[in-house]
Amino acid sequence: VSIAVAIIPEGLPAVVTISLALAMQLMASKNAIIRKLPAIETLGSISTICSDKTGTLTKNEMTVQKIQTAKAQYNVTGVGYMPDGKVQDPSGADLSSEHSQRLWAMLEGAVLNNGSGLNQDAKTGQWIPVGYPTEVSLLTLGMKMGLQSIAGIEKCQKAKPKVNGVPFASEHKFMCQVHEDNGKLFCHVKGAPDRLIPLCKDQVVDDTDGKTAPMDQAFWQEQARQMASLGLRTLAICKFAFPEARRKEEMDADTILKGGQQLTMMGIVAILDPPRPEAITAIKIAHEAGIVVKMITGDHPETAMAIGKMLGIIDPAAAHAKAYTGPELDAMSDEQIEGIVLDCNIFARASPENKIAIVKALKAKGEITSMTGDGVNDAPALKAANIGVAMGITGTDVSKEAAKMVLADDNFATIVEAICEGRRVWDNLVKILLYNMPVNLAQGLSVFFSYVIDVETVPLTAMQVLYVNMITSVTMGLMLAMEPAEDTIMKRPPRAKGKRLFGKLVMWNCLWVSALIVTCVLVVFTWNLRDNPKDEDDQRRTSAISSPRIDKARAEAFNMLVFAEIAYALNCRYTKDTSIRKELFTGNKWCWIAIAVTVVLQIFLTYTPEVNSVFSNRGIDGISWVRILVGAVIVFFVVEFMKFVGPRFMLPVVRPLFSACLNATPPALQGPNRENEEDLQNVRFIATSASTMGLAPPVHHRPSVMHGRREPVSPAAVALSPEGGHLGKGGNISPIGAAKVSAQLGVPGMPAQYPSATPFPTNNTQMTQMGGIVAPTMGMPGMGMPAMPGMGMPGMQSMPGMGMPGMMPGMGMGGMPPQFPGQGMYFH
Repeated sequence: VSIAVAIIPEGLPAVVTISLALAMQLMASKNAIIRKLPAIETLGSISTICSDKTGTLTKNEMTVQKIQTAKAQYNVTGVGYMPDGKVQDPSGADLSSEHSQRLWAMLEGAVLNNGSGLNQDAKTGQWIPVGYPTEVSLLTLGMKMGLQSIAGIEKCQKAKPKVNGVPFASEHKFMCQVHEDNGKLFCHVKGAPDRLIPLCKDQVVDDTDGKTAPMDQAFWQEQARQMASLGLRTLAICKFAFPEARRKEEMDADTILKGGQQLTMMGIVAILDPPRPEAITAIKIAHEAGIVVKMITGDHPETAMAIGKMLGIIDPAAAHAKAYTGPELDAMSDEQIEGIVLDCNIFARASPENKIAIVKALKAKGEITSMTGDGVNDAPALKAANIGVAMGITGTDVSKEAAKMVLADDNFATIVEAICEGRRVWDNLVKILLYNMPVNLAQGLSVFFSYVIDVETVPLTAMQVLYVNMITSVTMGLMLAMEPAEDTIMKRPPRAKGKRLFGKLVMWNCLWVSALIVTCVLVVFTWNLRDNPKDEDDQRRTSAISSPRIDKARAEAFNMLVFAEIAYALNCRYTKDTSIRKELFTGNKWCWIAIAVTVVLQIFLTYTPEVNSVFSNRGIDGISWVRILVGAVIVFFVVEFMKFVGPRFMLPVVRPLFSACLNATPPALQGPNRENEEDLQNVRFIATSASTMGLAPPVHHRPSVMHGRREPVSPAAVALSPEGGHLGKGGNISPIGAAKVSAQLGVPGMPAQYPSATPFPTNNTQMTQMGGIVAPTMGMPGMGMPAMPGMGMPGMQSMPGMGMPGMMPGMGMGGMPPQFPGQGMYFH
């Protein structure tokens, strides 16, 4: 019983879940709200970030900087929404009042055809935008050109009331409104120049509204291109006389698109949306971490390229860089998109459908992708990405529901911080597993080898081992979960797709660290027994398994185990680098709090009367404590020495064996590599967290009983019924099978959702053919440790000499079938 209790790490699922929950809380404090807990793990493996431009990579604080008319190009001073600034001619001189009024008469459609607002805080005087920043910047321009104030804007809009209109949409990239002016109707249109220029029949000349000349499309297209190449967002302002007979006619985009060349070009305004300084820094960090950043925007290709160079997404000196547009992507096949998606980092004039195509192409190339979005139409792309990221400020509820992470500040830098946190969580999960597996194995082997070397009795009782599993291991595990990120965490490439937590490093430490701790425990135990020979009372108890003498020896062995685990926990704080550094004492305050709590509890259990008898302990003397502390110091320094010697000399020798063990899963049990955590949502997270550790294939796809289609399911949730692993009649699982599902998931009465695709092994031959991955826990009903799904210890079953099939009849970890087929609990 002690062996079974010792080897199964009962506290590991709780530690893993708590560590992820703590990471979720920390991310929320940094404006990254995680909606699905397993997404934290996926964040650390992201290799490509696909981001919107406006508001995420840029400040989303629009300012009109240039006005282009058929006569000249004018500059606009001032930054932000504050209406402090003037319009200047090409020489830098302020425009005359008369010229400014004529220019405003041309561009008043920018204020009339506007659905946003601008307010001023009465206390602070700060100007607060209401609506779309692009439209708000046009209101600010109106106040700079003569409207003076918000009251002037409202007066202008009331004097020429709106009659009809078509709102902006990414599909047609313009908006229009019909307004009545002195009994006449005029339709004001503003939108992307490349959409509106071909629809114009003429243009205003001499900056005088009503004086027109034939449209010069080449001129306007060149001017739009030049301003876009400066990183400015261009917006064409047009209008045309709207027939009175169509006043009550319902309008849509076709009113403009299919109306032919009916527009009059008034001018083009160029708007600056400056990049976020923190986004520039974050992109640099992402590149150092091996993460590719791709910008997807609806802007002109020249604007997108210019902003991309400012942000550092593309090399400013790169002559071959190209921005693909949405129409170009629409004309490509899926295979063609896959061919260009890795080489192109700028996508312009992109639609929501293009986002989906880009995500699918990246995933087909093996990339782990993150996609940002804020609109309703972005939801499919957010759902398709490994990590969908919605905007918390400007995002719609639909996009937030489809996303796995929400940015409370709409800032690109927050995504990079979340990835760093995801990598930290993964590293800490490795540390937790690197700590738990060897120490649990050491607990069981301490009892086992006490029989092998014929020690007088077992050094640890089941109560002591259970205490170490549930208290000490959990305390040290939570301490490791709070470890801060290492300095090089964002200077290494993303981890390989499908990388296991239970890898070669963990298996290597399971071998020799457990052997080291077992040696220390057995040495101090036998030493204490030898120093305290049997007295007459012990001679009379020839059949006894406990006595004051044995209890003292067990107390020393018990404390040796705990203090060796404390020393090893300090080693695990740095998996590859040395732990002998200043940060060992200052980097994680929870480390020393956890150690202090553990030491106090050990002293309490050792010396408190009645309590120590429950744990088969007795008070020990100073010599015993010296042996314990020396043993702990030996464990610490030997592990530090092996950090350098093991990977260079020992691990290459045993690596082929480890690779064989990790690949021993039969093809029938192998699932595809997990692309995202969505596949884990069909079962409870506690059950699936064990699968993500690599102790079993991450995901199987099996036919759904209810829907008749393939559904993903974690192997930890597989229930094997007595009828050979299949559902009973009518699609209902048998009571025993249901009990197995409940036991594995830790949820009483939870029904089975999926039939098993794996036949239930009933003899040694079948178990051997299955590679030892499916292991009987004890061959007895109710002895399967149901709280820990997915922890069948595949490493112990696969490594020669560790399965104990012959030395302990009835206790073999991989060689003895259950005595009652169908009732013994099996773990994948």
